[in-house]
Amino acid sequence: MAWSNGYFTDLNYTHGYYSEMNPGMLRLACLCNAFEPQLPDNPSYLELGFGQGVSLNFHAAASSGCYWGTDFNPAQTVEARKLAEASGADIRLFDDSFEELANRSDLPDFDVIALHGIWSWISDKNRKVITEIIRRKLRPGGIAYISYNCLPGWAPIIPIRQLMSLYQNNGGGRMSRPIDMIEGAFSVVEEIAKAGSLYFRENPFARQHLKEMTRQGRNYIAHEYLNADWYLEHFSDMVRSLDDAKLAYVGSARLLDGIDAFQLDEAGVTLLSQIGHPTMRETVRDYMVNRRFRTDVFIKGPRHYSGPEHRDAWHAQAFVLSASLIDIPKKIPCGRGEVELPAGSYDLILEALSEESYRPKTVGELQHHPRLQVLKPRDVIDILTVLTGAGFVAPAQTPSDIVRAQCRALNAHILQRARASSDLRHMVSPITGGGIALPQLVQHFILALTQGKDTAEALAEEVWNFLEGLGEHLARDGKRLETKQDNLDVIKAAATKFLAYDRPLLEALQIIDPPIPKTPPIRNDAGDPRDHPERLGESMGEEATPPDP
Repeated sequence: MAWSNGYFTDLNYTHGYYSEMNPGMLRLACLCNAFEPQLPDNPSYLELGFGQGVSLNFHAAASSGCYWGTDFNPAQTVEARKLAEASGADIRLFDDSFEELANRSDLPDFDVIALHGIWSWISDKNRKVITEIIRRKLRPGGIAYISYNCLPGWAPIIPIRQLMSLYQNNGGGRMSRPIDMIEGAFSVVEEIAKAGSLYFRENPFARQHLKEMTRQGRNYIAHEYLNADWYLEHFSDMVRSLDDAKLAYVGSARLLDGIDAFQLDEAGVTLLSQIGHPTMRETVRDYMVNRRFRTDVFIKGPRHYSGPEHRDAWHAQAFVLSASLIDIPKKIPCGRGEVELPAGSYDLILEALSEESYRPKTVGELQHHPRLQVLKPRDVIDILTVLTGAGFVAPAQTPSDIVRAQCRALNAHILQRARASSDLRHMVSPITGGGIALPQLVQHFILALTQGKDTAEALAEEVWNFLEGLGEHLARDGKRLETKQDNLDVIKAAATKFLAYDRPLLEALQIIDPPIPKTPPIRNDAGDPRDHPERLGESMGEEATPPDP
């Protein structure tokens, strides 16, 4: 078999960023489940199958520690190394297979071993190699993060994937370009659905899923559906397969997944409360929400916090807003539909976090905040957990000067890249230790700021000139805006919002630098200091020569 071992390599993977892999988020997942996160401030971190390397590079730049990763697609390793060279972070990137990596003599022990999605797309042999890497190279107390496609949610989709795979191998896909092969596979499946297939008729979810697939990026479709291996399992199977690695389940890195009140109705909550065995309870929860994707956190040698230890750890945990107040909705989607966030409690927390120019604040500070005394201490923790799980708040850290410099360098690279591509939709914050979602338009506003444009009109004109140079126009309600003025109106409205809401938060997150204050010339009562040579040196910051008495 070719070096790819059946893994689809004709199209590179997407440039996605996954905040769940952030060391700060992994620590928080442990804290939420009363496990001690035994990670040092400068962890050794390994990512297996890093794709384009976005998450690994962001975390290496925004956090202290030593970062390693492998992805056996050399084209993706080349792309990841561009980001590493830009930041100058302590990161080692390889195009080794998992077996080759396992046999490296220079491989250290790790505090974190993480893999996103790759578990579902590799052979049984490679899954055993990964388990062995974790067993041998994850330190006692270390964290393993594994996200994967799971059952029962994927069960109705298996036949669609099978049809696409058959077309790829036997129906003309072998002779087609990758994009044409994917479009051909879609056409075949849609023809079957339209021809009166009972499978699609009796499985409306599968028919709807097929429609959604046609709107997804083709690079994602290729890697999700067209690998030779496509492995789906129940949570209970995953736990059993990791027994040899001595891992114990902690919880989900997606914090909302662990809050039953947000996922289940009253009857579901009651049912789960009656199940004592943790593996059985978690498996039943998957059936209740028809889960398709899991983001599991495991510890090798877990240690539960005692009550006082857990309280003290929460008090010391800092949080920061990661989204502008104007962008935070009153309702959030979850397993049982949309859940409204009560303004009387959630708004109080959000307003407190926005005080003092969005300075990060510990749970202890917030619990003693004068305006939050109406809340119970546990309420403050629960609200912060929900807001973090929804992506509006993030755990915060105090970055070193090295981390700040790495983030500044990587962000400068991302801004320049935004002039040619929209593939990177995040920038990196030394305060959160990871990425913050920022669309290309906002990145262009930031780039214009670095060029001295600091009004909505100037930002809009700068961005419009860039778009016009490319022959691009904006769209509104799905329709292209043809005139310059229509484009400028939309861009100016976005720029006004950016300056009022986004810019102050991004400065607090240290993604962009605050403006340098303009220092007026030093004057005395007699006017311009240049009229008084004896004071000129003082006005330039030099040691002044006192005048003769």
